[in-house]
Amino acid sequence: MREAALDHQPAFDDPWLDQLATRIWSKPEFSMVPIDLEEVPAQPYAGPRLDDRGPRIVFFGIPSDYGTAFLLHLIEKRVNLVAVVCSTRWQRTHPKADLIARIAGYLGRPVEVTADANSDAFVRCLSAYEPDIVVMASFDQILTAHTLAVPTRGWLNVHPSLLPRHRGPEPIYWTIVNGDREAGITVHETVPRIDAGPILAQRRIEVYDEDTAGTLSKRLVAEGLGALDETLARLQEGRAEAIRPLVDRGSYEPPVRQVGLDWDQPFEQIERLVRAGDPDQPPFFTYRGRRRYVYEIRRLRARSGEGPGVISPLPSFPEVKCRSPACRGGPGGGRRHRSVTDRNGPDAPRQAV
Repeated sequence: MREAALDHQPAFDDPWLDQLATRIWSKPEFSMVPIDLEEVPAQPYAGPRLDDRGPRIVFFGIPSDYGTAFLLHLIEKRVNLVAVVCSTRWQRTHPKADLIARIAGYLGRPVEVTADANSDAFVRCLSAYEPDIVVMASFDQILTAHTLAVPTRGWLNVHPSLLPRHRGPEPIYWTIVNGDREAGITVHETVPRIDAGPILAQRRIEVYDEDTAGTLSKRLVAEGLGALDETLARLQEGRAEAIRPLVDRGSYEPPVRQVGLDWDQPFEQIERLVRAGDPDQPPFFTYRGRRRYVYEIRRLRARSGEGPGVISPLPSFPEVKCRSPACRGGPGGGRRHRSVTDRNGPDAPRQAV
């Protein structure tokens, strides 16, 4: 995809939503961590009314760049959004107002908040909205067949991988760590088995050598908006065709924990770990009992003698440079060295998609 395609121009005809969408799409990288945004709209919603005649849609999501972008897209398309569902699980460590709920409330749409989307009480509540379609983008709960049976036309999940490859909560991370040359985003029917439902639409893009999890996420969302539009149109027209994935020929990767760097690994493997961890899950190394997080790394030309920041000689090691915080290594008079800053890394929770 060319960069021009990522120059998203919002068309809400509402100052607050236009500003919010512009802020998200102006970011060079998309995050899967909930957006910490405290701003509230200064005026009532001023845009055109949403459709009240099309398929009744309920949106499930958390307020990451990824999830928020899909909710804003549905609003921009003026779909018949009858309710929005938020999860309270991420708020155990992020006691902030949920941006997903704030957007829905701004539009005058009902907001449901649940810690257990499979409870009988919540399923009865969801059923009362009589949804035709549920759209889910980055939601941190696994759903049972009882819950998934509520919408009459289907429960859609937007998953950022070429399913059945990279099933699981953090597919973009594993796409980069594994050195995949191709990535994708899939709209599929949700079933109790994680990311195993029939595929309704899929888009493919090239993984660039310089891609981070954040830049790849942004490009995948840009492709996924069209895939979602295509799926909703086909469902409304009654001509959706689902392809059952060969799940056993795909892959499933677990949630990502903080990864400690092993400097004896090949440079290419370390470099992929760093790019996969940017911006949400940077790898680290430990110096004097404290973790130093690495956000960027690259090869340097050989040079003799190290200036400020040299901490200790290292064994044979590729020439690298990292920043935010930084570490440096390279041959110097037959020695290898590393330098770091003293910043701590992020402690944000990880979200399922």
